[in-house]
Amino acid sequence: MRDFAALSAALLLTLGALSGCARQEPAPAPAPPRALTIHAERGQSQTQQDRDKSDCQSIASGQATSSEGWAQTFTSCMTARGYSVQ
Repeated sequence: MRDFAALSAALLLTLGALSGCARQEPAPAPAPPRALTIHAERGQSQTQQDRDKSDCQSIASGQATSSEGWAQTFTSCMTARGYSVQ
């Protein structure tokens, strides 16, 4: 019975020490997405601008894995269609 009590006490001490090691700090919050300003460089109509913006948003959402990646993909798409993006 003594061996069982000693073993139980040792086990409790070990588990208590290990539980302190498992604590992790929470991950920092991601940076908020930046606002993008779009200017038509080729005189595109508002209807065309809306269509291009929607298309590029869909492409970026399908390919990007982060907000920064989304902004890069969206900017590349819009630039290829004749817009400046800042």
